[in-house]
Amino acid sequence: MSSVSRGRGTTTAIQVLSTIVLATGLTVAPQALTPGHPASAADVSCTTYSVSTYVFEPATSSNAASKRVLHKYMEWGPKSPDTDLLDTLYTASLPMTSKVFTGGGNGIIYEATGGGQVKSYKDNTATGGSLLTPVKTYSFNWSSAKQILANGHWILVIASDGTMDVYKQSSPDSGDGTITKVMDGAKSSVTSAIADADDAWMINSAVQWLKDGTIQQAAVTSLPPGPANLPPGPGIRLEAATSIATGVDAAQAWAPGPNAISTQSVTSDPDTTGQIRSFTTGPWTSADSDVRSGILGDVMADAGPCLTDPDQDTVPYFGTPPVADTDVPTAQESSDTAPSTPSNTITGRFTLGSGQPASGLTVMVTASDVDTGSDTATGGTEPLLGKATTASDGAWTLTLPSTLPANVKQAMDDNGGALNLNATTTATTSSGVQVLGADTLTAVPEQSKTALAAGTDASARAAEAINDNHTVPLIPDTVDDTAAKEPTADQEKQTFAAQTKADPQATGEMTPMWQSDHSTLAASYNPYLVGGKDISAETVTPHASGSCDTVKYKQTSKIKYTVVGEAHANWDSKASFDYDDTMNSAIDTAVNSNGDWKLGGSMQISSETGVSTGYPNKGSYYAHQYQVPIEYNKYKKQRICSGTVRATWYTIEPGRYKVPSGGSVGKIGKDVSAKDGSGNYGRAPKSYHAKVDNGTYFQLTRKKSAKFGNAVNFMGVGLGVTTGYDTNHKQKIIAGTRRNATHLIWGRMGRFTTSLASSTPTRRTLGLFVALLLAVAAAYTLTGGQNTGIPEGDALNGGMQSAGDVGYEHAQVGEEYWAGLPLPWNESGKDIQITRAKFTHVPKGLKVIEYRAFNGDDTDGNVLFARTDGKGSVGDLFKARNYAGHPMTVKAKTGSHVYYVARVKVTGPIHDNLSGCSYWYRQGSTEFQQQLDCSTIVRLGKPLKYEG
Repeated sequence: MSSVSRGRGTTTAIQVLSTIVLATGLTVAPQALTPGHPASAADVSCTTYSVSTYVFEPATSSNAASKRVLHKYMEWGPKSPDTDLLDTLYTASLPMTSKVFTGGGNGIIYEATGGGQVKSYKDNTATGGSLLTPVKTYSFNWSSAKQILANGHWILVIASDGTMDVYKQSSPDSGDGTITKVMDGAKSSVTSAIADADDAWMINSAVQWLKDGTIQQAAVTSLPPGPANLPPGPGIRLEAATSIATGVDAAQAWAPGPNAISTQSVTSDPDTTGQIRSFTTGPWTSADSDVRSGILGDVMADAGPCLTDPDQDTVPYFGTPPVADTDVPTAQESSDTAPSTPSNTITGRFTLGSGQPASGLTVMVTASDVDTGSDTATGGTEPLLGKATTASDGAWTLTLPSTLPANVKQAMDDNGGALNLNATTTATTSSGVQVLGADTLTAVPEQSKTALAAGTDASARAAEAINDNHTVPLIPDTVDDTAAKEPTADQEKQTFAAQTKADPQATGEMTPMWQSDHSTLAASYNPYLVGGKDISAETVTPHASGSCDTVKYKQTSKIKYTVVGEAHANWDSKASFDYDDTMNSAIDTAVNSNGDWKLGGSMQISSETGVSTGYPNKGSYYAHQYQVPIEYNKYKKQRICSGTVRATWYTIEPGRYKVPSGGSVGKIGKDVSAKDGSGNYGRAPKSYHAKVDNGTYFQLTRKKSAKFGNAVNFMGVGLGVTTGYDTNHKQKIIAGTRRNATHLIWGRMGRFTTSLASSTPTRRTLGLFVALLLAVAAAYTLTGGQNTGIPEGDALNGGMQSAGDVGYEHAQVGEEYWAGLPLPWNESGKDIQITRAKFTHVPKGLKVIEYRAFNGDDTDGNVLFARTDGKGSVGDLFKARNYAGHPMTVKAKTGSHVYYVARVKVTGPIHDNLSGCSYWYRQGSTEFQQQLDCSTIVRLGKPLKYEG
């Protein structure tokens, strides 16, 4: 591959191309090339089906001294329908003025420096070494080359005028040989075309190039020694060009091997730019139209002499084939916990900027969803629902009226029973600076009972919205209309929010607490500097309460597509994301009282949409965010007391789901494949791991939520979104039926889970894919034990097994199955002995025959759901030792090696779930019972046919 001047914005990107150039006017007969001979995928000796592919990513600065990142991927099965660009997670930095090229399949990478040197490196990542291990430095100045192409032996350096110098590497395998110039200044119509190409590359004894959507090829032949050659000769010749394809939508292309070409297209939309597609040649045929997107920079493949297809049952991997994880539990969904009880009581807390309590402040609580009159010149008044005073610790509590005003109740009912509130307070510091406390929170008043049926998804969703004990610091209130002026288009482009939105690989970073809508805030930014003095620790004097109103003026409204979820599928799997009928997301709000924006709480959006959106059954190898259109509003707000303006501030608040004219009800967002794969899985703590068995599915549907940072950019301010999962809003992963591997998932936001551990044997290669099992609740234990006289325990945690539904939709009447219970983790500081476990709810149509307990090391992993006849990926468990009836010790802060299963028989149609998993254990001399979340969905359906 070679380097070409390409870039994003004002940066310069260098493309690596592979081409061998022809010497002009040579009349001697060509000879076949010995190095890099043509080879086809049909070569019986070929074992190459994965190609090292490097991306020299765009510079992030225009400073010539800055660096660019070289990022290694593996292009897996480039000619197959399930091509994958596997992120190895290996990167290195090189000067932005350097050109980078590779080729030949030997793992040798070359850097042509801006200072007139050529450096060779060895990629040792496959054995755990460095991406750029220095090998040798050569004294060649190729810094002004338009294209540099290589196939291992030959290196072609092409100038912008079409002249080409040809060099030969004596040791292409190691990169430490002698590089000798064998041709000087050769030029032909072919070399001129290559110099003028959008991209060019070399594959074995052929040069290929892309220009205006057309891909052409010229065969490379060697020439015997002659007068036109420099010693030691011989040179090469490019034969007449032939066309490979026309109408190709691509900015660049490369050949991962013979008879294969991959392309990259670039658009102005960060959700679709950097789209990678794969094709086969002879004839030109699409192999995979959606390999991955979001890949920007100069792409180059270290292609070798041959390329074949991987066996479809071979699981993608980098380096050495993965060894099965011996400590992985099966994933299992929770049953519904006891419903949350609506309450009229809300709480919060205000502090000084230093974090010390702010006592004696008057807090006004208003209904933020009532918008009447805000678009008029006189503004609209937010209905006051009550006042409270902060105590010595800064905390405040308010009981909402038993009867809400009609307009407030209507807003609450329209929002699914969730009532969004603003809590504000004002004061003056000891040096006379006005300060503001502004919090946004959500309540579910008792009146919601009349709007929401108990136990429904809407009721659960509203109950999840309750936010207690907010702690919010006071901030300077010095803003005016000039400081709050909306940014220009150019100013907005400089903001963190806009830059993150425009970056196709920025897919979930934390949203900064403080942001500017005109630029990017400095790392040393201090919002409490007023007149050169830090006021964060100054004592404050509350403003007199008096008769005050909060008046708001709507300044701007815009509909923005907002990330509300994502789903992932990798090898032999499908991904689905459903966001149907209603909204179910809490969206950040922002407040500006000092000229910059601070995130301040969130508003629950639970209104009806009337549409079903999302994407079903995508994959294999598919991972994307999903966005829906939401209207956002910018308000100017004022605290007016007896006709006097006490405080002025500005807010950004979400409104309702609203489809723009001619717009879509929802759309696919950025590619999030970077979160997938064995590298990320291996780096995550084992407590985040789980697996899904063949032919089953796993979905997050109950009282779990996922936080997406920078989900939307509204006028230069980035806001995060938290989506709650229920039966209408869910992420689903369906494991395929290939039996030679196990499908593993991991919790991307595992920090919200508690630890768990388990055992998985090492007999099978692992098929790795990530589920974004996000923000799973901090504890999965059900409240309210059964009245058996045995005290309720709290030592156990079901971890990721208790985070989603397990499903099997191919059951047959009369057949028997193993249904696994969550593998327990002992969170306590003392050892326990588990004596038994069982499902507390067995639906009609299923009969529990017996319970058994197995060691995961004996049963090829922890069984989630499997046939008892040994078909599928699970063997004959009747041959495994049964530990049921024997107390199993689980050490403190560790997971059990033994898991429990129920042998169930299908007796008829099934319309409910296996749920409620109870465990009995002893700790010391006391026996406890504890129930963990679990849910297994079994339904009659078409018999499943297994592959492999």
